[in-house]
Amino acid sequence: MSRKLATTVALLLMGAVSSFAPMTSVPSSSQRIEDRIRPFCSTTIKNSDDDEDSSGMFDGTENMDGNWMKKSTSIDFMPSEMQNSKDDSTYMDVGINGKTFGIGDLSRRMHEALMVVASKQFPSGIPEELGDVYLLYSMDASAKEAVKVAMDSNGYTLNLGDDESMQDEGAWGQIESVTFVDSETGDIIKGEDGSTSYESFTDAIAKGGWEPGDGFSFVVREVPSRKKAMDLEALLRALDPDGTLWDEAKEKGMLLPGDDICSLKDLATDCVQRVNSAPTEAKDEFNVYRGGTSMGYNVIQRSSLLKARRNPDGSENKKTLLHVMDSLANHGCIIVDLTDEGKSPEVAETMSGMWDATESFFKQVIEGDAANTVPAMGPAEGVGSSHAMVGYASFKDGDNQFLETRINRTDGSLLPKETSSVIGDEGAKSMVDAFNIMSEVGKDIVRIATAASSDEAGAFVTVGSVVSQDDDSPSIAGLSFEEATVSGVMDEDTQPSDEDIARASILASEAATLLTEEIMDDGKPLPESANIAHDEGQVSMSPHRICRYSNGQGSKRKAKPSEIFGAHTDTTFVTIVPAAAVSGLEVYDEDSLQWYRPELNARKHAKSVDPKGEMDSKFQWHSRYLVVMPGELLQITSRNNIPASVHRVVAAPEIPRLSAPVLLRARPGTKMDVERYMGSLDKAGSLLLETNDMKMEDIHAALQSTA
Repeated sequence: MSRKLATTVALLLMGAVSSFAPMTSVPSSSQRIEDRIRPFCSTTIKNSDDDEDSSGMFDGTENMDGNWMKKSTSIDFMPSEMQNSKDDSTYMDVGINGKTFGIGDLSRRMHEALMVVASKQFPSGIPEELGDVYLLYSMDASAKEAVKVAMDSNGYTLNLGDDESMQDEGAWGQIESVTFVDSETGDIIKGEDGSTSYESFTDAIAKGGWEPGDGFSFVVREVPSRKKAMDLEALLRALDPDGTLWDEAKEKGMLLPGDDICSLKDLATDCVQRVNSAPTEAKDEFNVYRGGTSMGYNVIQRSSLLKARRNPDGSENKKTLLHVMDSLANHGCIIVDLTDEGKSPEVAETMSGMWDATESFFKQVIEGDAANTVPAMGPAEGVGSSHAMVGYASFKDGDNQFLETRINRTDGSLLPKETSSVIGDEGAKSMVDAFNIMSEVGKDIVRIATAASSDEAGAFVTVGSVVSQDDDSPSIAGLSFEEATVSGVMDEDTQPSDEDIARASILASEAATLLTEEIMDDGKPLPESANIAHDEGQVSMSPHRICRYSNGQGSKRKAKPSEIFGAHTDTTFVTIVPAAAVSGLEVYDEDSLQWYRPELNARKHAKSVDPKGEMDSKFQWHSRYLVVMPGELLQITSRNNIPASVHRVVAAPEIPRLSAPVLLRARPGTKMDVERYMGSLDKAGSLLLETNDMKMEDIHAALQSTA
């Protein structure tokens, strides 16, 4: 829902729909909380790192009797927990008025709840030495809740991540200027020692005699925060109160919030809308988003994806499944460590050979005659699809240079064959070997994601499907499924047992495995044992593309990073991009609603597992990582659980970027068999039903029609 809403708002604001009357007011999110909490004043803040102003909800005046929020101007206080894990935070200073937020009453209720729990833990009496601990927790937790509400009312949220240590008193910000206030009048009250201000909650308790129920105001500095997702439904209502724009958008064929993706046309339209709504500005490595703290940003080990790592019964491992789905569905990609943190370095050595071949090719393009040695990019013969290309091409005055290669499945050789005369036979072999490594990773990820989606849909659940020991057919008490229904042993409304559900998970994984082996084009011929109709060509539909991106040449060189290969989605199951030495791949993160550069996350992981660079003599650090992005075909097989990744390439002004993606597509001459690969047609949905029994090349072509 939020993804479609964001896309719709962006398109409206970009003028994809005709102009509309100026917006006079937008409902503030503060209207959803208690009336006594008013929103802070709005002012414009100049960000020194940007060329343009950015608006925020801040009152730049520090009024100790009121509420205010502003960006922190210095980082004098920075707990180690923040230093290690808050790359994506904006740090705020916040002033909270105790009367406005009702902190006194909140602290009393919080302390009472603590005492109920403590009395159960210590039935003979709460130890005296824990009294101040509970007071401190009540005071700190109440303050934190007030800050959360203040930030929420102004479009921000606390960014403490999943680290429990960040929840501790003093770890989430620097407390100062604590004053006691009358909860009714807001007047400042002196503490027991006669002071009117304390530098910490600990001092307020020990010196001032604070008790639960006493109101207090305070200032907290260096609070890690991040902008939260807009209340987009409210914004849409404000933009279009009478529904005129909504109706006009529907006439233009746009998908709007609440619309399901029900057809291939809808899917193509949705991808185009998401691409068009993505921002075009680019940031350098120091300011771009590098990922957050959720599981989906973590690097996954190659071995975790293998079929051999499934559960003993053949179902998918839940931890791996959740990691893959979180990464792909919420963040648009997953980072894979091919070496399992250095345990299997030989794979990275193979990938390093591919990088050497890529560098050699483009060096000879620039310094030699390689561009004329290999054929110009054109349709590849023997594939069975007009969308398959092979050869060399250069665009944008040489800023974008590509060599599209493919595998000849009859002998495993690299096409175009002239490539070997440029990079040598060993270089060509390293390209083929790298393709095989990447395609196997891609197939495992598609297996897991497709199985997870089928399992969630209950596509293989059959009540009473547990197989008896005496017969291979589904039975209940010795009766077939149909006999059991007729005899009354089971009725049609009977709920599936745990055994039925477990068996469905196994079948979902087995069916998804068939899909990856039969209709994903890994450059190999289908085995003779494959029991499906197929008419594949001798050349793979899945290209291995080596690329060189630069940010202008000579006097045309741009001074800042720029989008050199624009935002798009791929008609693939997955696109596998080996992490490059020069970062530049950016994925639009559906969770944080901003461009995410996963190669920087991979670089961070490499430094953590090999801080001294001891493996550098064996292979380049980046040779061990793959960034895997979902394509439009996986959006289909995942039942729209995983949107096709919107991604682009940003080029830095200093150094050209080399890249070598594999686009894993469908095998020509095969058909989508929903029941075979994804279970019951009753659970398929209209999009899957449309693709059922379609040739894979026809599905591919249908997704190009509106792109």
